[in-house]
Amino acid sequence: MRLNPIVVGALYPSIRRGLSADLLVTQSLGGTPFPICTAHVVAGDGIVTDVLNVPTDTVSAQLEHVFQTRSPTSAKIGIIGATPTIATAFDHLQTLDGPVVYDLTVSGPSGEDVLGQGGLDVVTDHLNVPDLVTIRLNDASLVAGMEIPSLDDAQVAAQRLAQQGARRVLIRCGKLPTHFFDKEATPPDYALDLFFDGDDFALFEAPYLSNMEELHGASSGLLLPLVKHLQEGMELEPALQKAKGRVSEALRAAQHDSENQGATFFTALEQEPTITETEA
Repeated sequence: MRLNPIVVGALYPSIRRGLSADLLVTQSLGGTPFPICTAHVVAGDGIVTDVLNVPTDTVSAQLEHVFQTRSPTSAKIGIIGATPTIATAFDHLQTLDGPVVYDLTVSGPSGEDVLGQGGLDVVTDHLNVPDLVTIRLNDASLVAGMEIPSLDDAQVAAQRLAQQGARRVLIRCGKLPTHFFDKEATPPDYALDLFFDGDDFALFEAPYLSNMEELHGASSGLLLPLVKHLQEGMELEPALQKAKGRVSEALRAAQHDSENQGATFFTALEQEPTITETEA
């Protein structure tokens, strides 16, 4: 089945992040994205200039138009924007006949705040809608209400997110010590993703790649291949493993092209992975 996802998120005018990355990744996978813009975030390189949310009625009109005129197969949700938009977006997307992945985002990499406490309270009322809730480590700490200095703590945070309604959780941990008592030691040189299905944990690891600070869109590079595998009928855990392999190979290719990492990354995503990431 061709990948034709609704991609809900913010437009970053100056960097390939948010909707821009979603569009590029979907096209790399041979699909046609249906973008829903929820905010304009003028931020990048550690500087936040403005965060302007799109009015809820405008977001609703975009969703209504897509559902009336197109045949979306799945959805990836990123930054939702204004608090009233949250319920509107999830009300539309829970009618979708296809997988829904929500990348719960509280703050951006440059420090931009994109979801306040009021919005977070509303989000937790809808965490049962997506098939998977994914979240970065810093945001997981905010949502779970705890520090996450180790993988042991990340497991507790994932359980707390599940208690708030998420059916399945993926915490993108990056480099993290395994145990709390190891936190003063150097973390293993691996990027870790922790998956919790409500009962069991699975850990996905890939070599940590340095000198990638200028590259944006890696989360889109993981989650949209995942959405593609899910809509093809693959179970979540093997779908995650395959998507992790794909984005890891694309990141390696980008690392070797320091002059044009972004273009190399999105081009490399067109290729099926030749490796399988390890799972512990």
